[in-house]
Amino acid sequence: MATLKLYNKSGDAKAVRVQESIEKSFGFIPETFQAMGANGDFLERVLSISQAAGKILDPKTKELIAIAVSAANGCEYCVAAHSASARQAGVTDEEITAAIEVAAMMSMYNTFNKAAGLNIDIK
Repeated sequence: MATLKLYNKSGDAKAVRVQESIEKSFGFIPETFQAMGANGDFLERVLSISQAAGKILDPKTKELIAIAVSAANGCEYCVAAHSASARQAGVTDEEITAAIEVAAMMSMYNTFNKAAGLNIDIK
């Protein structure tokens, strides 16, 4: 259950327009965009950043990065959403698993190295 109010085409006028566009893309309005749906300016800018980030990357690479970061951050919603988008972009289940493995490995190293207070010697 969401901890925020969900706005399914019930936010301000701009939010409704943006959500209608999202609905055309997805066939529904995902809850993440409903939670952001009170303020159309905010929702529009979030989507703009999403489209601009990693623009030179191919869709498969961008989605695998999104999966890995989402896994490292512990966001089950984002892992599921980006796994679905990745599959639509042609990513295999094995590649998704590999991205999560890399995230897990990096989380381990990050935790260890932060705690150890090591000097940066690989440049």
